[in-house]
Amino acid sequence: MSDTTALSQRPWFGALLYLIFGVAWIGGSDHLLGIVVTDAELYSQYQTYKGWLYVAFTAALAWLLLWQRSNAEMQSLRSRQLFEQTFELANVGIAHVSLQGRWLKTNERLQQLLGYTQYELQGMTFAQITHPDDLDKDVSQLAQLETGVRREYSMEKRYRHKDGHYIWCRLGVRMVDAPVFGKPFYISIIEDIHELKVIETELRASNLKFQALLDSDAAISIQGYEADGTTIYWNRASERIYGYSAQEAKGQNLLDLIIPESMADEVKTAIQQMLATGKPIPSAELQLKRKDGRFISVFSSHALVRLPDKPPQMYCIDIDLTEQKKHEQQVAYLAHYDALTNLPNRASFVQQLTQAIERAALRSYLIAVIMLDIDHFKNINDSYGHSIGDELLQQITQHLTEALQPMDYLARLGGDEYAVLLEDIEQAEDAVRLADQLLHCINRVWTLSNGIEVKISAGAGISLYPLHEINAEALLQGADAALYKAKSEGRNGSAYYSDDLTQSARERLRLESRLRTAILEQQLVLYYQPQVDIASGQIIGAEALIRWLDPEDGLISPERFIPIAESSGLIHEIGVWVIEQSCRQGELWHQQGLHGLSIAINVSPLQFQRCALIQQITDTLLSTGFPADLLELELTESALMTQQADVLTMLRQLKQLGVRLAIDDFGTGYSSLAYLKLFPLDVLKIDKSFIDQLPKHQQDAEICRAIVSLAHTLGFKVLAEGVEYQGQRDFLTAIGCDCFQGYLFAQPLTADDFFQLALQHKA
Repeated sequence: MSDTTALSQRPWFGALLYLIFGVAWIGGSDHLLGIVVTDAELYSQYQTYKGWLYVAFTAALAWLLLWQRSNAEMQSLRSRQLFEQTFELANVGIAHVSLQGRWLKTNERLQQLLGYTQYELQGMTFAQITHPDDLDKDVSQLAQLETGVRREYSMEKRYRHKDGHYIWCRLGVRMVDAPVFGKPFYISIIEDIHELKVIETELRASNLKFQALLDSDAAISIQGYEADGTTIYWNRASERIYGYSAQEAKGQNLLDLIIPESMADEVKTAIQQMLATGKPIPSAELQLKRKDGRFISVFSSHALVRLPDKPPQMYCIDIDLTEQKKHEQQVAYLAHYDALTNLPNRASFVQQLTQAIERAALRSYLIAVIMLDIDHFKNINDSYGHSIGDELLQQITQHLTEALQPMDYLARLGGDEYAVLLEDIEQAEDAVRLADQLLHCINRVWTLSNGIEVKISAGAGISLYPLHEINAEALLQGADAALYKAKSEGRNGSAYYSDDLTQSARERLRLESRLRTAILEQQLVLYYQPQVDIASGQIIGAEALIRWLDPEDGLISPERFIPIAESSGLIHEIGVWVIEQSCRQGELWHQQGLHGLSIAINVSPLQFQRCALIQQITDTLLSTGFPADLLELELTESALMTQQADVLTMLRQLKQLGVRLAIDDFGTGYSSLAYLKLFPLDVLKIDKSFIDQLPKHQQDAEICRAIVSLAHTLGFKVLAEGVEYQGQRDFLTAIGCDCFQGYLFAQPLTADDFFQLALQHKA
């Protein structure tokens, strides 16, 4: 510390020194001058000057004191400003904390770090926002400061931020036990190290994972070698993959352990190049040697490690490809073979057929493609489960294989569809004979492992090279078209492919595409044919009939597009639309004054087999408000005879909703009297084929009479379809038929036309 600084810090002491020196100087000069000067006048003048000198000296002394005080205050202000700037602008948190742990003063950085304001912190203690796991250590350190055991301490701890999450901080604390003003307190320096701790934690976790990887039984082998190939590291995965324990491997040479003799020279050269250039050996898939002499596929990568004052080391990371190779083989197998039957799949069949066509073209002989499809196989899966269906397919595959010659090529195309390739046949009839033989092989009763017996049949389609088509895909399409023809003509039969069948198949595909567009563009409409009480002539209901108004072809008959809708699955979407539209229209008529009119809707057998039908009808009735007892579902006999247990359950659920049930086209299907007693039906509809020749045709007349009598005995209503002449109506009235529909009364009408007609003939 300089003298000037010392004086500035002690102004009264400095002024006193100046006063002593000044008085001494003046007094001394007065004595000295009194001795020298003898002239009285001169001495009097000297006394006058001496007075002025005292005044000047006093003024100088006052100015000096004021200057020293001002300078001291300025120094003090600068010190305080410097402290405040340091306190507030520091890049770490700074706080004054009382001995009781209460925050006295905090800087802005600390407030930002903890999320609290100065005012909020002053109402809290540090313990309130300290992580419980860190609090005891913090308190014990403070106790050592208070007792004088330590002057300061530092630690890492967690503070709770205002939003609830914890922040890692580095804390440094020192006790101020003799402050200038006030009581002793702690000065805390708090540094945010949260990100560093997160990184540290991640590094520790990564290190643990890496160490776990090194020591794991995973498929990643890691070995370390010295420059001459001596093994220095061998992890557990290396033990499993190569068969050597770490104790056996360490100290052995790489070339003796796992490198085949055929690769030894190549590996030596690669190691020398890596040591010379510092570049690692390129990663590659290798076949390396195990302890037991077997070879194993690995993907091998290499790294060269150079450390100061240590010889270079090589590390190999080998990934076991055994499972991957098995998976690749499995994928390759599945790409060409069917997993269930182990037969070639469609891709393999097309490849084999293409090669057969090339051979046939060179030698000019016939080849045949036979496509087989099992009838109603979906019903077996639905009735007994897919496991039973799979077992049945395996049995069928075995019998088909036994029925074929070794040179014949059998494949499973998918589902219940098979294909057979016959090469070098002498005449077309040979294919038909084999097809019939295969159909006979399938058409039998099959006994499964759980004792279930299943009777099945199949259909077959045949196409020939070069008579029908000249490439593989076309031959398959031809056989498929022929199969479709065979199935349409009856079960358990075969058919040849022809140009007419091809054109028909293409027309079906075109019509299916247009039908999808028709659904999207709302080209489907409903017409309503009145159902009339035969005695009174009053309209009691309507049958909803779907029509397709195509922009190109005009009105397309349901007989054309409904089978396509069923085969493509569009029937479900169409069926839902018909139910919703019919119920909505029925409720509208009800609001317009047509009360009690029922609406009958045809339900496809495919649609009826879906369990979702019940929920769809329930939702529709709720959303439209149409009464359930006015909704009548018309089912075919074939739909009722399929899976009778499930059908009975669904019919009972529909009856619980209040929906009426009718049998459509009665007498044209199974005509089993047993299901009439079993199923909860309401109406029998006599098919038009029995009405056309009434009353002249005696057999039709007796059939209609028997149906009416049987229905009334069982408590059913009877409705006759297709009534076109008055004589037909008179006969039906005479035998007690309840109601009818047909052109005699009205053809199917639009909703508006039906409404006007119904107003004139409502019940």
